[in-house]
Amino acid sequence: MKRLIPLLISYLLLCGAALVGQDSAGGANSASDSSGSSSGSGGSSSGIGMVVGSNYVLKPSDVIQIEVYQERDLDKTVRIEGDGTVALALIGKVKVAGMTVAEGKSLITDLYNRDYLVDPQISVLVVSFSPKVIHILGSVNRPGVVNIPPDRDLTLTEAMAMVNGVTRLGNPKAIKIKRVDQDGRSRQMEVNFSKIVTDPDVKDLVLKEGDTIWVPERII
Repeated sequence: MKRLIPLLISYLLLCGAALVGQDSAGGANSASDSSGSSSGSGGSSSGIGMVVGSNYVLKPSDVIQIEVYQERDLDKTVRIEGDGTVALALIGKVKVAGMTVAEGKSLITDLYNRDYLVDPQISVLVVSFSPKVIHILGSVNRPGVVNIPPDRDLTLTEAMAMVNGVTRLGNPKAIKIKRVDQDGRSRQMEVNFSKIVTDPDVKDLVLKEGDTIWVPERII
């Protein structure tokens, strides 16, 4: 009997440890399931229009979301075609490229108000933007394509920061920028980037869509 008592105690201790381990695993699985379902519900949320200023100029390939209050059948998300138009219910093709968001909204409101709706309440949101890019090549740490923000200018200083700056062998005093003007003519300018970042009297350079920036190596 004396021998059985220690064995019985050991058996009970082992059983208790096993039960605790199962409870811990179950709790972890429950937390994992809860986390998974939470992230799943978050991932299923629908995208929304992006907030840009009402003076943002609409361009071909921009995707806009048009909503007409209490007229769900007229709501539409559409890409602006190459000719600058969007096809909308009832009013057909409307040219909006070249207009600001506010102007496009006003035009669409007027067209619906003219023949179809009484005092329509319309919202226009930009869902995605036509890409505007520049290229930065040569002696920079991450050469490649840089996107211009859709609703504001991009300066040379910001663009150089996006490529992690000039390499140790690069020459920031003789950066060359190739630009194609609206008339199709190509021109090249040389910029002393060192002065831009060190001299408060030297203005930063605003880049344009399609610019190609070349950072040469220093002559040793």
